Amino acid sequence: MRNKIVSTRQVFPAIGLMLAAPLLVPAQQGAPGKTAGQVYKNIQVLQDTPSTQFIPGMRFIATALGVECEFCHTGNRSEDTPNKITARKMMAMTLALNKQNFNGRLEVSCYTCHKGNHDPVNAPVPTGEYSAAGPTAFYRPTAPPVGATDEVMFEAYKDVMKEEQAAKAASLPTAEQILAKYVTALGGEQALRSVTSRVITSTTELAPNVRGAGPTIFVQQTQYFKAPNLYMTTLQKFDGTQTAKGFDGADAWTQNPNGTVVVASGTDLERAKRDADFYESINLKSEYTRLNVRGIEKVGTRDAYLVVGFPAGDNRESLYFDTQTGLLLRKGTFNTTPVGNYTIQTDYSDYRDIKGVKVPFLISTLTVSPADTTVVHVEKVENNVAIDPGKFTRPASKPPAARAR
Repeated sequence: MRNKIVSTRQVFPAIGLMLAAPLLVPAQQGAPGKTAGQVYKNIQVLQDTPSTQFIPGMRFIATALGVECEFCHTGNRSEDTPNKITARKMMAMTLALNKQNFNGRLEVSCYTCHKGNHDPVNAPVPTGEYSAAGPTAFYRPTAPPVGATDEVMFEAYKDVMKEEQAAKAASLPTAEQILAKYVTALGGEQALRSVTSRVITSTTELAPNVRGAGPTIFVQQTQYFKAPNLYMTTLQKFDGTQTAKGFDGADAWTQNPNGTVVVASGTDLERAKRDADFYESINLKSEYTRLNVRGIEKVGTRDAYLVVGFPAGDNRESLYFDTQTGLLLRKGTFNTTPVGNYTIQTDYSDYRDIKGVKVPFLISTLTVSPADTTVVHVEKVENNVAIDPGKFTRPASKPPAARAR
């Protein structure tokens, strides 16, 4: 999770790919440009972590251990407790493991051992076998010879694995074929390019608080898109407060409920530029330095091709395309925290034909934190409507006096 906007890649459901998690603009967490040690009290391990990554990191730890915040914290979050002291030792250990063994890459995290349990399991459940397939898998269709040597087993294993890998690769379409089928499933390139603007009106479900406990909050969401790369989105709560976000062709910006405008930079800006492509589904291949087809996995009851894409300088993304319809069913990605990857999963369903172009009318997002669970119910889609170009212009931040009223 990023501090400014809860989103997978800060993506919106545009005319093509529709990879969006909905626009959420929570209260500012941390302070851009400052470290956790400068913003929060009693930080002893993650002092140099960007402050905007600190709270997402804490939420990752809670999920990795399967606990609530109070497992380590009292009402005074800066106060030491026995479990917090232990957690510091564990964080120091994983940081050292990654530094010494993986050149500082975050390969080992709390979840590596804990997997949702605060008391990690350190031994397998006995099954009487090394693997679920057992040794006969390497000698199909006959059983292994009695007393076979390790050398014989190795050769059989090696040959079978080569055959299985070759058969798997031959049975799968290429990434280019999957993406082409996706464009066709949405209506085809000609139909997609015939649309040059779009307005989507939705009712969006938000979690009531960081715990996700209490009645769901419903807000009105309106999204404006204009080719080739303009968008603006608002969330209007029933109490009248509003948040907004947009890309004006140069700047990506977010306006919080108090009127503060934050301009994206670095990776956030590059993501916004990619996401602003009105014809993203057609241009999808160019977003990634490489694409790998990993196999077939289940998304609900549907079989889907898993395509993993690697954007330049960004985290990998997993795209799941229905093997039958070709439509996108799920996108998985993550945002980086100092202690682990803040994973995000967005599902797309209820595709409907809007004058020759398909649009998902139900978009559900799950993340590490219950606070970031969202469901978008699309109510109306309007294509080729006139939109004032000024709507996409970055607004000015309101002065403190105005925000205080």
